[in-house]
Amino acid sequence: MNGSDWTTYLNNLSGYVQEQDKKIQELTQKLEQLQSNLNEQKTNRIEKIEYKFDQLKIENLNGTLHIGMSPQDMEDFSMPDQSLPQVTQPFKQQLVSELSNFVEQEGPALIRNLSEEYDRKIDKPYQGILLEDIIKQLPSRIAFYEKKAADEKIGANDSALREYISSHIKEEIHHSLTVYMQSSD
Repeated sequence: MNGSDWTTYLNNLSGYVQEQDKKIQELTQKLEQLQSNLNEQKTNRIEKIEYKFDQLKIENLNGTLHIGMSPQDMEDFSMPDQSLPQVTQPFKQQLVSELSNFVEQEGPALIRNLSEEYDRKIDKPYQGILLEDIIKQLPSRIAFYEKKAADEKIGANDSALREYISSHIKEEIHHSLTVYMQSSD
């Protein structure tokens, strides 16, 4: 090979290397763009999820699991009548605490058993969301059963009223979770 051939060869090789370098830079930019898009998709939040079945409504992943309420009850949900005899605030706080402990202690096993029975996969984070939603609703459900107990003239003493409210709310929790597990996605 003479000097001219080498020069041509090196010029061609240099052009090829520059072309490959340009393609590598383009691919690197595209990869960075894809990674950025993927990160954006991971941070997207689901604002609202609604399931169409009997007594459960999840408004969003940080939302509310309505226990023991039919769709008609949800539309007509209001604060209890203040003219009715009300239980004391410490009584309500103690009942909320007791029921919260029940949900925290018994809820995971109940969800796990129902999910196995109805072949529904519920992962731990979603299980936590369900339990949190139930706990958030306890004060309103206690108020609902407080009013119902007053209407039915139940609760001559704190112990009877506590058992009435507690047993009904526990039944609602079990029923609502069962309906949820039975429903199809």
